[in-house]
Amino acid sequence: CRLQQLMLGLLLTGLSGRLWAQELQQDGKIVNGTTAKQGEFPFAVSSLFLYTLYKIMPIFFLLLQLSLRRVKSGSHSCGASLLNSGWAMTAAHCVRGATPAQLNLQYGSNKLRRNATQLAAIAAIYVHPDYQPQDKHMNDIALLQLQLPLNFNELVQPVRLPQPQQPTLGNTSVVLVGWGLNAASYTQTGGVVQKHLQKVELQVFSDEDCSNRHQTQLFDTQLCAGVPEGGKGQCSGDSGGPLLLAGTDTQVGIVSWSIKPCTRPPYPGVFTEVSAYVDWIVKLVGSTAKSVPTSQLWIQQLLVGRQPPPALP
Repeated sequence: CRLQQLMLGLLLTGLSGRLWAQELQQDGKIVNGTTAKQGEFPFAVSSLFLYTLYKIMPIFFLLLQLSLRRVKSGSHSCGASLLNSGWAMTAAHCVRGATPAQLNLQYGSNKLRRNATQLAAIAAIYVHPDYQPQDKHMNDIALLQLQLPLNFNELVQPVRLPQPQQPTLGNTSVVLVGWGLNAASYTQTGGVVQKHLQKVELQVFSDEDCSNRHQTQLFDTQLCAGVPEGGKGQCSGDSGGPLLLAGTDTQVGIVSWSIKPCTRPPYPGVFTEVSAYVDWIVKLVGSTAKSVPTSQLWIQQLLVGRQPPPALP
């Protein structure tokens, strides 16, 4: 009923920015994007949050059950990218405060599925030690170690990382990928989580232009992307997902934050600059393995090396 939906919405708004209560829908898009083809982004995965809050909030959990027909796999909360067979990368704000038991990754499909079978359990969560949520989400990056290694195929592949400390230049053409809300324009605040993976082409703004538009000095470990007129870009639910060099599998950004309503001009979306963290990623992935062969395998599977970035005319 309408009252039940309203009560649920109020509860969720007070709890978190995660999209625990967004119903999956067939139609729609990441803000003004298009549906990705199956296998087009085989490294894109959905971070699913499991509803374990019922232990301390039974009424809240009951409302979730009634309203969302909750399933064991969890509900989409953020995007993530596969780094190799044993690791994934997402935004720190997506997993800060969560436990491995509360998360699953759905992989191998561009469609979010109820009772999905291709799920990866999480063994450990590594939030960047210098993550600052109160300071414009500085160092908004986290790595997820999987309990079991994934088998690569045409639908399951690692993303490519850029060269370390090689920032993305302004006016570079990029593609944002995610299952986030589909608000049709910046004048809307609603929308639904997408059932099929969406993509949208954007451009990178220079650091100076980005800081001017946001009227605050951003960090050199962040980048901005959008379109000058607004109306295209990220929204809630896209957090943690990849920003790619157009026409490549190279991830240059992680969705971090944006001004609401979504894609409102003149404010481009803000992303974590991946190149600033490649050294940290390689070191962490290599140092946490329980054996030397596993460490060597994980590092060998990391794809590091930027492809030539196509720039907008």
